[in-house]
Amino acid sequence: MKFNTSKKLFAHIDCDSFFAECEIFRNPKIKNDFVLVWEEIILACNYKTKAFWIKTWTPIWKAKEILKGKWVYLRWDHDFYSLISSKLMTYLYENTINVEPFSIDEAFCEITGFPELYNMSLEDYILKLQKDIIKYVWVPVSIWVSTTRIKAKIFSKINKPRGIFIDTWNSKEFYKNLPISIVPFIWKSMQERLKYKCENVYDFISLGYWYLKQNIWKSATDLWLELSWVNAFVVKKSSFSKSISRWRSFNKNITTDSIFLLKQIILNFNHLFEELILKNYETKRISLFFRNKEKQTLVFNYNLPIYTNDRKVLLEVVKNMFILYFDNKILYRSTGVIFSSLKDRSFHQTNIFENTFLKASYKKEIYTIINEINVKYDNHKICFGMDLVWTKFSSKLGIRK
Repeated sequence: MKFNTSKKLFAHIDCDSFFAECEIFRNPKIKNDFVLVWEEIILACNYKTKAFWIKTWTPIWKAKEILKGKWVYLRWDHDFYSLISSKLMTYLYENTINVEPFSIDEAFCEITGFPELYNMSLEDYILKLQKDIIKYVWVPVSIWVSTTRIKAKIFSKINKPRGIFIDTWNSKEFYKNLPISIVPFIWKSMQERLKYKCENVYDFISLGYWYLKQNIWKSATDLWLELSWVNAFVVKKSSFSKSISRWRSFNKNITTDSIFLLKQIILNFNHLFEELILKNYETKRISLFFRNKEKQTLVFNYNLPIYTNDRKVLLEVVKNMFILYFDNKILYRSTGVIFSSLKDRSFHQTNIFENTFLKASYKKEIYTIINEINVKYDNHKICFGMDLVWTKFSSKLGIRK
């Protein structure tokens, strides 16, 4: 049987010590401390802590014994980590293609043609991508590149943290140094069936396609194809995102100017609302994200009583949240808006007195046209709501247009 060798390039992007780095991002003062994130057991720690052979699932009593009380001990905050994850995935969706989230802190994406697009070598492009993610998402990542997803994934233990690895396409000899357990989806049951046949990845490939098909099962043949330069694996995508977000940084214009900050919030909202309508989502939770001069992160949440994609309602909540949480004594360097607790509107119960589906389709048509115009001519030349903001809320904020 003849297979077509992959000519694509895939990057496996994985955050380094994700939970711990999220906490360091929230409070940069703990950057040089031993950071532990826990929930009954240790779930994550930074690399400074890992140097003492402390890692995920290490008992808490053992970590305390090793570190002798010199640690920052933090409870796990899934909501906050999900917001940072959403920001990472948003960045990847906007700057690469065929993004496939693999977990809360890692994803596959296709980068075929991107180095040529930027007139850069592959290594320089990967370094640029890594640097940009740290700049815009604020958590460090390691990146591995190969012609298939699984090949990129199996190198994920190499050069961490903040490392890159590019498969040289002569990796069969290198496979002899990789245990079979490093291949994703080769669970203990399969390892048990293969233990007398192969000790490493090279041995697994040497077994051949037909042997695996007859003696194991289809997943093994898909993995064999991936390791032999043939695309056969696709990450199962969820039906819709758990959250969507838009962010805006202005590090060179750190400010406490309420007019400027509210404009950034509304611009973020306009970007986000377009996505909400185009994807046919409704939301029940709104979050405002602020980052101050000291790089400390402030997140404020509001839970709506019902799911909605009514622009007037959502904008009103965002503006009132800004009025409530804005502090003119704080210097801000970035803002963000997040919609979470999303629901697909396709299955929304209609009101017998109102054709809500017709209204929704009109709304989607309008924003589809607006999006096409903005993409063609410039980024967000058209948006709504700015004049209403000043006329209705300037008096509350004590500002003038």
